[in-house]
Amino acid sequence: MRKYLTLEILLNITLISEIIPLIFCLFISYKIKTKVLKVFFIYTVFQALFSLLCFLFVNVSKSYNNYIFTLRLHLIVEFLIISYYLLNVIDNQLFKKTSFYFLIPFFIIYNIIDFLINGNTSFGNIPTLIEFIFFILVIIYFFYEKMKSSSLFPIYNSIHFWISVGLFVYFTGNFFYILLVEYSTLASPEVKNQLKVIYSAVTITKNLLLGLAFLSSEKTDQELNENFLNNSKDYDSDSSFYQNNLQ
Repeated sequence: MRKYLTLEILLNITLISEIIPLIFCLFISYKIKTKVLKVFFIYTVFQALFSLLCFLFVNVSKSYNNYIFTLRLHLIVEFLIISYYLLNVIDNQLFKKTSFYFLIPFFIIYNIIDFLINGNTSFGNIPTLIEFIFFILVIIYFFYEKMKSSSLFPIYNSIHFWISVGLFVYFTGNFFYILLVEYSTLASPEVKNQLKVIYSAVTITKNLLLGLAFLSSEKTDQELNENFLNNSKDYDSDSSFYQNNLQ
């Protein structure tokens, strides 16, 4: 009995941890200058509201139907916000058009059909698995694109890099959690409880990474251009000095 109570407390802590990114955004709001980071701020607000609703429906009102509807709504809104965020941090236009513009309408239509068929009586995990696979591939491409491009600013000092790391940890970790918990006939209740502990660890780690991402020394494109121009001027001055001394 104590074991299940401890697990329930851990899952509630996991829900509460969803407010961590929002707290960091509010305390370090001066870094939220670009449109993309403003979109991420909206995501943190949405996650905090979602966790609050889930906590109330599970622990206070005990309303299963409202909880399932919240999960469905969360899946669609989360997909749209993160898609828009990644759409703006990836540079390759062909990749954007062939992935986002095709999958987003398909994903929304699929969820609407699933809702019309099942309503709030059940919530299958196939849409969630589709979302996770898609974002895992997109984030891997984002890492590839940023590693390939040369930059005066180290990628590990970027807010977007650490946000992507946090999301990648979340999607990869929970992808296997869903597969093992929901679709493995060999998993005993004890194993499933252990997997829920792993789920909590992955989700809390994700929230910490998303919050700590704002401690990075992010620079705007304007600041990077100014640094580049200043470095170019310094280089020109050094070159002129060298040539004058040679004469």
